[in-house]
Amino acid sequence: MNNKILAAIDIGSYNCRLVIVNNFREIKTMSIATNLIKNLSFSNEFNKENISKTLDCLILFSKKMLEYKVDKYRCIATEACRQVINSDYFINEVKRKSGLSVEIISSDEEAKLCFKSCNKYLDRVERGILFDIGGGSTEFSIFDINKGDFSTRSISFGVVNFSEKQSLYGKEKILSEINRHFKLFKSKFIKEIDVSYSLGSCSTISTLCALNKNLTFFYKKKIEGSTLSVEIIKELILRIRSYSTDEMLNHPCIKERYPLLLNGIEILEQILLTIPIKNIIVSQAGLTDGIIK
Repeated sequence: MNNKILAAIDIGSYNCRLVIVNNFREIKTMSIATNLIKNLSFSNEFNKENISKTLDCLILFSKKMLEYKVDKYRCIATEACRQVINSDYFINEVKRKSGLSVEIISSDEEAKLCFKSCNKYLDRVERGILFDIGGGSTEFSIFDINKGDFSTRSISFGVVNFSEKQSLYGKEKILSEINRHFKLFKSKFIKEIDVSYSLGSCSTISTLCALNKNLTFFYKKKIEGSTLSVEIIKELILRIRSYSTDEMLNHPCIKERYPLLLNGIEILEQILLTIPIKNIIVSQAGLTDGIIK
């Protein structure tokens, strides 16, 4: 596929992302918040407002692909479409209005694409853990590249629906359920886990990294590939929880997404309570990078 123009679209639970590459070099990237999964915990179906916002976004992406004369593309949807009862309606509307064909992928394939996007770090961690705290789910995987082993557990808790499920069932019950899932995973794979380094591929861990570097704006190149020790992560979590709402809103790397960060921290803490991870390699690559590769 050298010299051809390729595109990848990830219809995420919170954001839709587009990457266009020429000879595997990025020539256009876009990320738009559509919050497709909002209120899904209450109704289990996409509402008209969120469908409309997502369709507008995908129509724009389709026009950009025509503008850049894309030869081949893949458009995927993840947890929101896996859960919802009206996914067929949504996918048909996307096809009718934007011309894009959407593929709903499994949680296992989602984890594998995330892992593929982190390939450049496998010289630093050959046998370890990968976690991705998304909007509607969290994928937690262990891998051994020498043996070719890869196992994933997915839970339907992410930074968006955590608040919704908490309002339905209570925070204590939700955290207990998340902790139970991670403990089951640990009991099955503990002998295969090297806790020296793990891969964290999500906005929660990259935002913590941005705060640790005291960045004045979210600069991906200064974050990608950085390493955070668990001790530093715990200090950062304490710092964030000491902030007022206004302080978070005015922080250049947090702003209006502070509820998502606070929810991501809750899930991250359950991982760290269960698995004795020592260091986390930070990645903001994402599923679109995995598709392109």
